[in-house]
Amino acid sequence: MRFAITMLCFIGIASVIGTILKQNEPYENYIIKFGQFWFEFFEAMGLYNVYQAFWFLLILIFLIISTSFCVSRNSPKILKEYKKFQLNARERSLKSFKHSYEIPVKKFSTSKLEKLLTENKFRLKKQTNKNGDLIISAKKGDLQKLGYIFTHLAIIIISIGGLMDGNLVLKMQELSGSKQIIYEDLALNDVPETGKLTNSNFSYRAQMLLREGEKQSVAVLKAKEGYFIQDLPFIVGLNDFRIEHYSTGQPKSFESDLIVEDKETGELIKKTINVNSPLTFNGITIYQSSFEDGGTELSLDVWNLHSAEETSKMESIIFKKNELVVNNQNYFFEFNDFRKFNILDIEIGNEKKPTNVGPSFIYKVRNESGQAKEYQTYQYPMIIDNSSYFVSGMRKTPQEDYQYLKLPADANGEINGFMIFRELLHSPQILNNAIKRVVAQSFPEGGEKSQIYFEGVDRVLSGFIEGGYSQIAESIDTTLPIEDQERIANSYIKIIFLVGKELITIYELNNIEADNFLFESNHKFVQESLTGFNDSFFYGLPIFLELKNYVHVQSSGLQLTKSPGQFWVYLGSILLVLGIFCMIYIQEVRLWILKKKDNKDILLALTTNRHRLEFDQFALKISQLMKKTFN
Repeated sequence: MRFAITMLCFIGIASVIGTILKQNEPYENYIIKFGQFWFEFFEAMGLYNVYQAFWFLLILIFLIISTSFCVSRNSPKILKEYKKFQLNARERSLKSFKHSYEIPVKKFSTSKLEKLLTENKFRLKKQTNKNGDLIISAKKGDLQKLGYIFTHLAIIIISIGGLMDGNLVLKMQELSGSKQIIYEDLALNDVPETGKLTNSNFSYRAQMLLREGEKQSVAVLKAKEGYFIQDLPFIVGLNDFRIEHYSTGQPKSFESDLIVEDKETGELIKKTINVNSPLTFNGITIYQSSFEDGGTELSLDVWNLHSAEETSKMESIIFKKNELVVNNQNYFFEFNDFRKFNILDIEIGNEKKPTNVGPSFIYKVRNESGQAKEYQTYQYPMIIDNSSYFVSGMRKTPQEDYQYLKLPADANGEINGFMIFRELLHSPQILNNAIKRVVAQSFPEGGEKSQIYFEGVDRVLSGFIEGGYSQIAESIDTTLPIEDQERIANSYIKIIFLVGKELITIYELNNIEADNFLFESNHKFVQESLTGFNDSFFYGLPIFLELKNYVHVQSSGLQLTKSPGQFWVYLGSILLVLGIFCMIYIQEVRLWILKKKDNKDILLALTTNRHRLEFDQFALKISQLMKKTFN
């Protein structure tokens, strides 16, 4: 019994871990959350899939064996006690009971006594001894004794159900080598037989991702960092997928219109499922578990941040790869996700409120050596510190937070204004004219000093265009004494700003109808554009992708569960509740009545397994009823 209790404690601890630690997540999520050391430690302990870990299943086996021995050893005694009426009680022992009463009787009637006990829900048995004494033994609430059997049987049944759903057979196949986890991203036809599971697989919890109009007859069973392909006895098709959102853009509800066709009989079932309304077919339950992008079509403008090149077009699809050559380097784009709604805390007035900032797309960019950076770019500008910016985040690893590039929106709320400013910086003739205008403001008469000043400003602008403010700072650090560095740096920043203003002025003079810079004052836009251009050197990519249009395609995430142990777990749970109820809430009461042959009085004795105030009142009530009945 102590061993069984110990096993129950271990199961309780494991269940707490399995509840707190989200199970069967992608391994990279655990690495991000715990770090490499604790990730490997928890993986070795099997904590990412507690309920199917070897040690957990082993505990269940030991618990079943130990509890079965307890039940087999004690149940016969309990059942014997349940059926037994103690008719051999002696007068002396009955008088020693706490609740013992001698009741005078004018006219004794066995039938009246039996009726009284029956009305109070007693089962009774009577016996007349050889000396003529009548003894009646009665009891009620003896189901309390069966609570022990119910609870122990419940533990056994629930543990068996857990074993049935524990993929124990698959684990044995993995150990023998007949089944092997697939770690590569393979097409279905390329998956080896060792990575495929047949319909005879005893239990599983697999995933399926369906686009609208798509049909599939296999599902993916996640296993550690890889997967198995689980064959299904039917074909699942998705007719339509619908999702509703709250006004903030957060998902409210989602549902799928499914068609399920049996492979053998051709039987068809059509049903709409949602999170709380699954479909069960051929012993397999299909749950609506999630939704993802199903291959949204993206129309993108490709801007080169560090040259005056005009924009080019790129057409792509989520989960598709594109290749682009920029500055004689090959870049490989992997588009991974599209989010139509993005809820961010945006400052509105004097407080931040959750706000839908519109669509975004997530992609990775790999260089020729295979190193990748991840980007998330938003389609529409968002308000940050009372200014409107186009925002794109970059991070080198999933463990890092995004570092954001913020490019100011122009007077029309478009990115074109910044891109025109970038083009002006990279146009030598226009830049040369802007520098001349700045020089003329300081040296309107020209001369040698004017030329020296022009050459200095030109060097500053060249350094800024090549590497931003950090390039200028590096030059200052290596060429100027420390006491002059701050003063010179501030002068350079002011010069760059003045040239930036002149670039826009020249553009407006040459493009009278242009309205990109129709601000009350372009001072702020110039400053933000220079900051954005400087930050572009830390963006990790000389390319900015602007989302122009998209065709949103969604897919429904389904979970397919074959759980033969579910019935037994439910049955065991009912037995467990029944057993606990019997043991805690049912009070066993035993009653004896002794009527001696040569004595008109009767002796009443009662006892219980729980002596409470209520029982004192009940015993007194029974004695008073007997007095009233026979007197």
